[in-house]
Amino acid sequence: MKILNYLIVFIFALWLVTPASAQLPTASQLANQMTIGWNIGNSLEVPDGETAWGNPMVNQQLINAVKAAGFNTIRIPCAWNSYADQSTYQIQSSWLARVKEVVDYAYSIDMFVILNSHWDNGWLEENPYYWAQAEVNAKQEAYWTQIANYFQSYDEHLLFAGTNEVRHGYDDPSAENVEVQQSYNQTFVDAVRATGGNNSSRTLIVQTYNTNIWLGFTYFTLPNDSISGRLMVEVHHYDPYDFTINTNNTCIYWGSPFPEQSACSWAQESYIDDLFSQVGSTWPNNGIPVVMGEYGAMYRTDLGDPDALASREYWLEYNTAAAVNNGVIPVYWDNGYSGNNGMALFDRNTGAIVDQGGLDALLSGAGGTTTTTSATTSTTTTAATTSTTTTAATTSTTTTSGGSCDCGTCDWYGTDVPTCCESCSGWGWYDGGCRRSCVCPGSCPGGDTTTTTASSTSTTTTAATTSTTTTAATTSTTTTAATTSTTTTAATTSTTTTASSTSTTTTSGGSCDCGTCSWWGTPVPMCCIDVGGWGWQDGGCNRSCVSESICPNN
Repeated sequence: MKILNYLIVFIFALWLVTPASAQLPTASQLANQMTIGWNIGNSLEVPDGETAWGNPMVNQQLINAVKAAGFNTIRIPCAWNSYADQSTYQIQSSWLARVKEVVDYAYSIDMFVILNSHWDNGWLEENPYYWAQAEVNAKQEAYWTQIANYFQSYDEHLLFAGTNEVRHGYDDPSAENVEVQQSYNQTFVDAVRATGGNNSSRTLIVQTYNTNIWLGFTYFTLPNDSISGRLMVEVHHYDPYDFTINTNNTCIYWGSPFPEQSACSWAQESYIDDLFSQVGSTWPNNGIPVVMGEYGAMYRTDLGDPDALASREYWLEYNTAAAVNNGVIPVYWDNGYSGNNGMALFDRNTGAIVDQGGLDALLSGAGGTTTTTSATTSTTTTAATTSTTTTAATTSTTTTSGGSCDCGTCDWYGTDVPTCCESCSGWGWYDGGCRRSCVCPGSCPGGDTTTTTASSTSTTTTAATTSTTTTAATTSTTTTAATTSTTTTAATTSTTTTASSTSTTTTSGGSCDCGTCSWWGTPVPMCCIDVGGWGWQDGGCNRSCVSESICPNN
């Protein structure tokens, strides 16, 4: 009897010191640990199979590389409806096992994992309507109940995100759209919480309408939750669209260090500062962490323009820093494609870095600071096959060209203009620093200094892990009858001197007797043909007239 009494006392004492259920950390506590994230885009969310959109199956080597590069958060966009029985809403066990395998790649190395319900042919995402609400919510409850139960034992490193970009279109939503979209958030929260265990206090991520930041300010309401402090808000960010993901290349430069374009007049630095300041004051400053679940800008390799690539890196760095400085967790969108208009940072097979410049920019921004980037960073002098390169730092700490313009003068077709003290590339007058007030010494057409090449085959400029090429090969057309010809190159244009009188230069035709243009105080003839570009041209009116549309004082 004494033994029984002792046992009862012991069990009662143990009950007193043991909580009914252990609680996971709050959303704010997790947000303080989550630095910068990376998306496994175009993989597990593909309705027709993980590899159907061209990416290989996700592997441990890739995720290890992502962590080693500096990311501590992985977002896994995931399809569920395409892998479920449409009569019972039962998710295929093989699919749950595969998703778990990918989750474990990151979870096992102490990364934070965001597992969501993505587009998946739009079964939920494109149906914020009353007529679809009941069926979609039935699926939403069924799927998240299964997912939550399957991962119930996982600790706070696993976060669930209930939807993606739920929308009617890309304009302002109707009251119906908002009500139905927010019901999908509420169903998600209720379904996960009902499974108990760690899911009772797991941090859950809910989305604004279309994950749009501005619409979130106006229409978003946080769902009800059975526990406080365990919700995060998700937004996405691709402003300005024409620069980040519009493949028409209407806007190729972004930011004050780069040439202004009419197509890029929207969403510059002041806009970004204001946007993220409002995000911070709306949610993080009120104890509600924000995840920027997607953002990024395409890698426009087809332009062959070093400034366009540098401008993209500046956008990545500036926007990342603006987010971090206002309490937002940035998660870069990587689609796995490293070609033109791609957004890949890593080779999906090996984990090798394929965009060092973009990676450096993101990590620099994640530190909460932005370096000043110049539009041009290097000049090159080439003789025969030997190249000598002057570069400006690495892409993670790009320096400005700025500085003084008191470095002598250049005979610019009869007008003395100052030459830039700083290293620069390209042709003609420039914006920012010495721009529009001095010319690159190496491209002075009237001849203070020129870059002389003994062979037309060597033109290479490199800068640490990125490269910039300055060449006239694509713009000059020369026929030479001797092997002793030499080519004199000035920035992006060229003229050719040969050792034989049989050499000819091909022209594009057209007259130059179409009036004059005041080229910074010097009257120069204008071309009758459309020559495009900037400054003095090759072919036809080469070095003797300028396009009327680009006459600076016209």
